[in-house]
Amino acid sequence: MEPDPALLNCDACGRSFQFGPHRYDGKAIPTYGITVCTPCWDANWDGWAPHLEKKVTAKLLAEGKPLPSRNSKQRLPRE
Repeated sequence: MEPDPALLNCDACGRSFQFGPHRYDGKAIPTYGITVCTPCWDANWDGWAPHLEKKVTAKLLAEGKPLPSRNSKQRLPRE
């Protein structure tokens, strides 16, 4: 049996969540090239928590792209 193509793993916490069709329990973030679950998105409203930065930025760093500027709380912005 093949895995459900509508299930993704959160790039921040690793939890699986449904992302289509007809139900989207996460958020695609083009800036970082990742998709995260709704709980991770909601919990990091003021920027990515320091313990998640390595996971959130891994794809950008692997592609040699620059990180976005930090916000007023010295956190990387969600988008």
